Amino acid sequence: MAEIRIDAAKAERMISQILRDERGWLSADANAVAANICKRLSAAMPIPTNPPLAGYRVISKHPPYGDAFNNAVAKKLAEARDKLWTASELWELVYAHGRDLPPTVVDPG
Repeated sequence: MAEIRIDAAKAERMISQILRDERGWLSADANAVAANICKRLSAAMPIPTNPPLAGYRVISKHPPYGDAFNNAVAKKLAEARDKLWTASELWELVYAHGRDLPPTVVDPG
């Protein structure tokens, strides 16, 4: 099936024009139906994905809930008393135990 991409406002104008020209509808009625059709079409469209961001996670600036992260950090501290951690090791802990956030979450802090 072919994919059609068209600006919603342009589609609304086209549908309204067709209803007026071919069906003899009044302008206000045609505009209302066209707006409704476009609203429904927009709601049915899949949410676009962004492949370049596929490997990224959005995590909170606060530590995760529960004991998993605390236990991982405590274990790392106990193992590494005689050596320095690298930033990469610390980040792996944060990344492994961080909570994914929905894309609509906005951090007010």
